[in-house]
Amino acid sequence: MFFYDYILVVILVFSRIAAMFSVVPIFGANNTPVMTKVGFVFFISLILVPLQYENFGLEIDTFLQFGQYILIETIVGFAMGLVTLIVVNTFYLAGSLVDRNIGFAMVSVISAQDESQLPISANLYYIFALMIFIVTNFHHKLIIAIVDSYKTFPIGSNPLLSLIVYDYVDVLSYSFVMGFKMAAPFILTVLIANILLGLLSKAMPGMNVFLIGMPLKILVGLFLFSVVISSYPDFIILIFEEMMKYIYRLIGM
Repeated sequence: MFFYDYILVVILVFSRIAAMFSVVPIFGANNTPVMTKVGFVFFISLILVPLQYENFGLEIDTFLQFGQYILIETIVGFAMGLVTLIVVNTFYLAGSLVDRNIGFAMVSVISAQDESQLPISANLYYIFALMIFIVTNFHHKLIIAIVDSYKTFPIGSNPLLSLIVYDYVDVLSYSFVMGFKMAAPFILTVLIANILLGLLSKAMPGMNVFLIGMPLKILVGLFLFSVVISSYPDFIILIFEEMMKYIYRLIGM
């Protein structure tokens, strides 16, 4: 009987963790081997199962009821991972705005996360953010967060109402604001460059502004990258810290 309860709890814990890490950067990326993902989630589940000892007496009479528990655990994990995914899109937005202003919007690269096409700067921001994500151990904090989620959302509870009424719009607005702030130096600088080019075209009508404007904006953009890149680590850490606050607010802590 104990072995039966143990297997049930392992499956339920596995469902929550797998749902969360299926959308988390790096762990949910398409270029991460499937066996690595499954093995990682499975061993994390085995570590967390003893912490759910009070749930070993969970009464599950039918397969349909068991499926209901799995569905609830999956939704809880996915909701936590969704917050992470929304916040990470900050860097995609920032990169798209930068490329639109410096003239790289017509060029795309393949994202390692989901094999979609991304602007060059968006992919650069994303890779830079993932490096900081790993170096500052935010992946450890995500694991701690999913452990803490069992304090407010234990196995057998039904937190769907609190997940539905959670203010995801607030997370989206924060992601948009921070993405715009990240790209603001490029937007303002290129705007000033465009104004200067407009004045030059009026002063010298024979000058080909389009021929000069494109390389000028690229040069300005690359120069700005070298100037502002030193401030990005602290800014990105701030974004990830706010992401953890949103996750803990989601689980009611």
